[in-house]
Amino acid sequence: MRLLHIGPLAFLLLLCWLSPALFAQKKPEICPYCRNEPERMQKAGVVSHGPIAIGPAGSEGIIKSLPTSQWLFLETAHLRWASSLGPMTVDLNDKKRVMAELDRLRLVLPDVPKEPKKLDPWLRLHLMGMKGEEFYARFQALLKVTDADFPETRQMDKPFMGNGRFLGEKEKFEVVVHHSRATHLLFTRDFSGAQVTNALRWHSRERHNMLCSIPAEDPDLRQDRWLWPHIVHNLSHAFLCAYKHFSYDPPVWLDEGLAIAMEKEIEPRSTTHEGEEGSMRDSKDNRDYAEAARKLLTKDKLRSIAELTEVKEFGELTADDQISVWSRVRFLIEEHPDAFAKFLGGIKGQLDENQIPTGRDLPGLQRSLLQEFLGFSPLAFDDAWRAWLAKQP
Repeated sequence: MRLLHIGPLAFLLLLCWLSPALFAQKKPEICPYCRNEPERMQKAGVVSHGPIAIGPAGSEGIIKSLPTSQWLFLETAHLRWASSLGPMTVDLNDKKRVMAELDRLRLVLPDVPKEPKKLDPWLRLHLMGMKGEEFYARFQALLKVTDADFPETRQMDKPFMGNGRFLGEKEKFEVVVHHSRATHLLFTRDFSGAQVTNALRWHSRERHNMLCSIPAEDPDLRQDRWLWPHIVHNLSHAFLCAYKHFSYDPPVWLDEGLAIAMEKEIEPRSTTHEGEEGSMRDSKDNRDYAEAARKLLTKDKLRSIAELTEVKEFGELTADDQISVWSRVRFLIEEHPDAFAKFLGGIKGQLDENQIPTGRDLPGLQRSLLQEFLGFSPLAFDDAWRAWLAKQP
C-alpha cells in the first residue's frame, strides 16, 4: 500500500480543516489544580505535566507528529497520558458517578470543584490519571503481583518476570486520547503504516512498552461514562500483553474475555468488540451479559474451551463466543482467583530450552496449566463452568 506523505504546512492545514475544534483556542499551560507545583503534583501522584515524548515515532513521539499546543500531558507512576479532549458537560443521569470520582480526586487536589456543571480538559485528564493508576492496581491484584516482583532487567537466577519494571516492560504504558479521529489516523500512521479507524494498540520493540491510541470523536465516546470503560478494555489488552514482556500474543479467548470482564466491571452496558486491526467499538450494548451467558447453556453448538484455545484472530470470535469467553473468565476470577493468577503467569511466562520466551503450542500449554493449577481437563473445565453458570442469579 502506498502512503501519501505531506509537509508540515499541509499537515496543519489538513488538521484545521478536519478538526477545527482543536484549534479554537490554545489551552492554558499551567494546570489550575496542581498548578505544576512539585509538592501538589507529588501528593496527587503526578510525575510530570510534560510536554512528554509519547509514542514510538522517533525520539520526539507525539510532539513530532501533532501540534503540542493542543495537547495536555500527564505522567503518573505507571502511565503516560496525552489528551486533546475538550470540556465535557456533566450529564444529570451520570452526575452521581462523576461526583464520586471528583470526591476521590479532591483528596489529593483540594482545588477540584465540588459540583461543576462541566469538566474542563485538565480535570478530565487528572481523572484519567487517577483512574488509570486505580486500574493498574486492579490488574496487579488480578495477577497477584506488585511492583517489587518486576526487576529493571531480567535476572537469570530468579523466576522469569520479563525485562522491566512495568509488568515486565522497560517503559511506562502510554495512552493518547484524541478529540478527533483525524489526529489519531495521522499519529498512528507514521509508526503502524496503516489507517486504523478505531483504537490501536502498539508494542514498541525499541522502547519496550505498550501504547494505546484512542479516538474519542463518536458521540457516545465524548462522554467519560462510555470513554473510560473503552479505555480500560484497551488497557487490559495492553497490560496482559506486556505481562512478563510482550514476546508473543496471549491466547485470543483469554485476552478478549479478560478485557471484556475488566470493561464491564467499570460499566456493565459497555462492550468493545475487537476487529482484525484495533477495536471495533460498540460502547452502548444493552444486552445483559449474565442473562445472555445463561441462555448459551441451551445452545447445542456452543464452542468448547478446547475449540476456543485454537482461535488465532479476534475477528474469529462470534457474538456468542464473546459472551462465552467473558463468562469463563468471570468464573475463573470469582471461583479460582489464585489459580487463575498462576494460570495467567504460566501462559505469559513460557520459556524454551534456551530460557527464551516462546509462544510455541499455546493450546497444549493451556491444557497443561489448566490441569496443573485448576485440576481440570478441558472437558472438566467446561463442565465446571456450566455448573457455575447455571447457579448464577
